[in-house]
Amino acid sequence: MALVQPASEEDWRAFKHDGNDAARGRLAEHYLPLVKYVIDRIAYKLPDFIDREDLISEGIVGLIDALDKFELERDLKFETYAVVRIRGAVLDSLRQLDWVPRSLRQRSRDIERAYCEVERSLGRSASDAEVATHLGISVKELNDTLSDVAGAVVFSFEELLQMNDEDKPLMFINRIKDTNADDPSSALIKNEVRRLLVQAVDNLPGNERTIIGLYYSKNFTLKEIGASLGVTESRVSQLHAKALVRLKGALTRAGGEVFAE
Repeated sequence: MALVQPASEEDWRAFKHDGNDAARGRLAEHYLPLVKYVIDRIAYKLPDFIDREDLISEGIVGLIDALDKFELERDLKFETYAVVRIRGAVLDSLRQLDWVPRSLRQRSRDIERAYCEVERSLGRSASDAEVATHLGISVKELNDTLSDVAGAVVFSFEELLQMNDEDKPLMFINRIKDTNADDPSSALIKNEVRRLLVQAVDNLPGNERTIIGLYYSKNFTLKEIGASLGVTESRVSQLHAKALVRLKGALTRAGGEVFAE
């Protein structure tokens, strides 16, 4: 499912070749849904005190930046390029707010460390019971904690995959799917990122792998995924957070240096 249909070539030519501000405005309006798409996927578990309108404003700044810097001559979809620019702008804004309480960060790290240690020891995906035992808590307490830290986990995972190179316009699902995209960065790094991600996603338990695919590739909402799987939206949120914890642990173990800034 496409996030948004491509804008008219006439507007692109008018903006890029003639510097037409009206065409630039029409392009920005046309691609505005990309801002909502990015924010929905980063900010669905953010606390109430964070103003969504502020995030939308930051996302629009990222969209305008993408419009101004996009090169028509490159063999790359604008939507793909813009999503990463918008995402970067929103993440930068959240980072400056330092919205994640210290206690929540610590709980998130404890869970990430537990999954990483248990799965390294077992050489396979860990069950809820195995991770709960490692932490000295019940399975219910583990799942309740995953619900609490879901927003922090998403933010942490997005930060892990955000790179400094301004011309690296591929978010992680596209690094898996789009093997023909024009990426001016090192081919070696690009291929290693793709290899690690493919391997990490393939090793996820069934439901978690399905959720990652539906959420990031098919653009389903958590509610839609819940309906598809026959579980509650809250349960999907738990499984999504758990999948990201596993992916982060796998990437860190296998080659975290790939993502170093």
